[in-house]
Amino acid sequence: MTTNIILFIHIIAATTWVGGGMLLFGMGIYFKDPKVQNLIYSHIGPFYGYFQLIWITLLLITGLLLLNQHDIYSIILDEEFKNSQFGIFLYRKLFIVSLVVIATIVHMYISLKAHARERTKKEKIISRASSMFTFLFNFSIIWYAMNIAQYFI
Repeated sequence: MTTNIILFIHIIAATTWVGGGMLLFGMGIYFKDPKVQNLIYSHIGPFYGYFQLIWITLLLITGLLLLNQHDIYSIILDEEFKNSQFGIFLYRKLFIVSLVVIATIVHMYISLKAHARERTKKEKIISRASSMFTFLFNFSIIWYAMNIAQYFI
């Protein structure tokens, strides 16, 4: 029962995290005028950043709790586990999650630092690259999560 509640929260958080990213990505494509984009993102951006911070925190906490619920901590460093298909999927997912967390921190740092002013060219490039990286790699995290889930069905 506890595992199901943790998994439910994990899935809701993942849905919100990825769905929010898809919404902002779609808005960037739909609203082509840079002035309109700036207006939208300057109003939505701060709210979205704090909103997403809640969900990524919940994702990390529930992910760690799920590893504990399935007693993965006891075998995670075992060579046989590392070389198993399940271990490979898990290690890849954890690696990409780490990269997404780093990219999110970079994006949020730049966004908060430059919120009340025009971003420099370097800030725009880094911010957009980290945002695009996060957006794209979220799909690979979902892919690995689906592959990992087959070991628990």
